[in-house]
Amino acid sequence: MYKALFIVNRPDYFLSHRLALAQSLADDGYEIHIASVKHQSVSQLVSLGFHFHFVDIERGRTNPIKELFGLLSIVKLIKRLQPDIVHCITMKPVLYGGIAARLLGIRKVVVAIAGLGSVFTTDSVKNRVLRLISVQLYKLALGNARLTAIFQNKHDRAFFVERNIIPMQRTRLIKGSGVALDKFAFAPLPESGKKAVLLSARLLREKGVFEFLDAAKQVLTARTDVEFWLAGDIDPANPSSLTEQDIETWSKISGIKFLGFQSDIYNVIKASTLVVLPSYREGFPKALIEAAAVGRAIITTDVPGCEDAVINNETGFLVPVKQVDSLIEKINYLLDHHDRCMAFGLAGRVYAENNFDISSVVLAHREIYMS
Repeated sequence: MYKALFIVNRPDYFLSHRLALAQSLADDGYEIHIASVKHQSVSQLVSLGFHFHFVDIERGRTNPIKELFGLLSIVKLIKRLQPDIVHCITMKPVLYGGIAARLLGIRKVVVAIAGLGSVFTTDSVKNRVLRLISVQLYKLALGNARLTAIFQNKHDRAFFVERNIIPMQRTRLIKGSGVALDKFAFAPLPESGKKAVLLSARLLREKGVFEFLDAAKQVLTARTDVEFWLAGDIDPANPSSLTEQDIETWSKISGIKFLGFQSDIYNVIKASTLVVLPSYREGFPKALIEAAAVGRAIITTDVPGCEDAVINNETGFLVPVKQVDSLIEKINYLLDHHDRCMAFGLAGRVYAENNFDISSVVLAHREIYMS
């Protein structure tokens, strides 16, 4: 039996971003293995018939000794399983899985560069040092002639190609992880109750969460017909995450609601009026293609990843990054123009149908596997 091994930073990320792909391989008779950290969602993976393997690759950790043990645990796993395909997703799995697969001569290796991460998007002395180290590790991990790297936007691909980390001919561009158009069906705008402005993301600084909160605070001083919802968890492993104290402080403002992680994000989007993501940079934000599929107007930033998920002035608005005043202006405009919200939503659904159908994304990955 053929084996496919997915190495990913978190099991819940795999479930939300790669489940359809794994199920497609399983339907063709592949034995599916997932290597990741411990998480409550592991039981769901096992219930689907997948094999789970714990590997110690905690995000945010930089202890070199523990990182070496993390790499060795992946080497041992790949050596034992001898998978036909190794697919590595997000930064540490790409680095460690790529190096391990290269050492062991795995015939088909695919890595997914889902954005550059906070090491590259947040400037600090520590991150500048980590960037230098990361680039060298990427060169080692991606130097395998059998490896193909998937990028979600042209800017991230250019970053890697221009630094001679990987040649262009071993890269592919697939815009996002797709959306199940039947699950995320079009829904009319709510006609009763307060309007809801939704941010769906992990609660990280580089997701533009503080800009969203600042905009919410100012909008709420002038109007009472709106609420601002944040659907997503804090991430203690990430140094740029909001804290419990941050949530407690901002929750004191009437009209700001922290919903936490939502297993049924469709119904949250369906209940919202518009979706906002003021991110500093993305690979290709799943939250925005889900919003487009449901038919919600979008406001996001004019940065790599986000700009590809929206047609400016047709499915939503692009605003300058970190510019709260521009964010407030566009939020108020859409709250005051119901017809424009509806028009953006209808156009967004068509855009999602033409560009983000999960079946097309799965097919594109399958073609890479079989090439």
